[in-house]
Amino acid sequence: MMAGTSGTTDVQTSPNVVIDPDSSNPQSVQLTSTLSTTDGGGVDRDGFELSGSLNVSGESEKINVVIAIDTSGSTANSSNTDFNGDGTDETILEAELIGAQDLFDAYVAAGYDPADVTISLVDYSTGATVIGTYNLDDGAAYTQALQDIADDGPNGATNFDAALDRSIDAFQDIGTDETDTNIVVFMSDGFPTRGGTNFTSEVNTLEDDFGAQISGIGIGPGSSLNALNLLDNTDGAQKVLTGAGLTGAIVKPLTQADFERFEIEIEGVDENGDPLTQIITLNEGDPEVIQTPSGWSFSNLQVSEEFQVGSNLNVTVNAIFAEDPADPGSGEQVVTTEHSLSVVVCFVAGTMISTPDGQVAIETLEVGDRVITRDHGMQRISWIGSTTFPGRYVANNAHLRPVVIRKDAMSKGVPDRDLRVSRQHRILVRDWRADLLFGDPDGVLVPAFSLCNDSTIVEERPDAPVTYLHMAFDRHEVVYANGLEAESFHPAERTVSGLSSPQRDELMEIFPELRAGEAFAYDAARKELRGRDAQVLAFPRKVANG
Repeated sequence: MMAGTSGTTDVQTSPNVVIDPDSSNPQSVQLTSTLSTTDGGGVDRDGFELSGSLNVSGESEKINVVIAIDTSGSTANSSNTDFNGDGTDETILEAELIGAQDLFDAYVAAGYDPADVTISLVDYSTGATVIGTYNLDDGAAYTQALQDIADDGPNGATNFDAALDRSIDAFQDIGTDETDTNIVVFMSDGFPTRGGTNFTSEVNTLEDDFGAQISGIGIGPGSSLNALNLLDNTDGAQKVLTGAGLTGAIVKPLTQADFERFEIEIEGVDENGDPLTQIITLNEGDPEVIQTPSGWSFSNLQVSEEFQVGSNLNVTVNAIFAEDPADPGSGEQVVTTEHSLSVVVCFVAGTMISTPDGQVAIETLEVGDRVITRDHGMQRISWIGSTTFPGRYVANNAHLRPVVIRKDAMSKGVPDRDLRVSRQHRILVRDWRADLLFGDPDGVLVPAFSLCNDSTIVEERPDAPVTYLHMAFDRHEVVYANGLEAESFHPAERTVSGLSSPQRDELMEIFPELRAGEAFAYDAARKELRGRDAQVLAFPRKVANG
């Protein structure tokens, strides 16, 4: 059973990257990927999902398409194929009209600016006529034009030559530029009976004046590709035998770039804090990779459950294309997005910190103020910082949600009022269990989320903005927060990465060990438990009497 998504954590979009820049058909590509946390039924069982969408469009500013529809008498014949899945084989003309509508809908779905795409309809039989030219916001008129063609029905001979002439006219009528992406979709049963089969002059004009791609499409198993191959200048005319094949042949001009695969690298730590890397390769054609009218996508990809939710997670998504055919030896072409989820270790504003002057709200403390610590008495604050998040953003992102430790949750009077800390903020557990299970009579530091018991220690989804405050000393200390023993900020490579750039720079000035590449600025005050090891110390929920 798939876990429910608790909210989009991070969405990254690449710049537009030109694929095949030296070829005759450069493509503009943009990759968008989404890394989400999933709600697995508890803060200790959350996970991650990854989705990606790769959109390809012509690099030129405008796209002009001419669809040539064969309405000769022979298109009244059955195509011997059920193209729309209604249980009945369509006629050849009906199949062509289905394809023409699919093409229009595909460009709309691909998200093109309506003004940047024109689609012209050419109706041909004994002669040929440009029925009209339509932008993507002319959907009703376009569909009506197809209905008019259907109502007129099949009649007359088949004249490819006239259809190509009118295709040239359609491009000329709208002032088509050869730098635009210009496409001719030429559909038929493949048996011209008028105008001959010498299309060299018309094809040359379409290529030379407009740089047009001409795709010949034979409808149904009885169609012939011989004459269609004489006008096709792509990879050869295609005979379509299914509804999917028809859509694929019609939509193909949108995605000419040679996409090969997605490569995804995920780096983080496991429940023991050890480095962990996962590599996922999704090849074009794999069931996880879905071809869309505008490119390729994958969705709801499960990240390994071994990654520890609440710790740093770095994800790199690469979309890889074959090398530019016009530049042999240039190597594969890559479009990249990167995600980084960082640990937040801190107190929530309103936490009362024990000082020589009594309990003081943490947001009022400043660098140099003295705080009472368990191990070293009064110590001065070396650094203090804060980060504020909107309430809805915190509620929707599992790794940011506070953990609430209710009054008396640990013992009577501890804490002396509700305490709110970040998920990864460590609490000092100092009782017989720490000694018996971990051999540490002075206690162990346990992530707050591992203590959750659905009663006195719970995850919170706030409505109001949440301000997290970070407080560091010259060493890792245990301080008193609402009377509960909890860690101070422990500057480390993984925790500092979760701060803003100015905060990181400031901390690295104070603790140059971090700039030198050390994992931690100093040793931990106690043994730090990770993941499921800490859950054995969760305090039992309280049950009401009666």
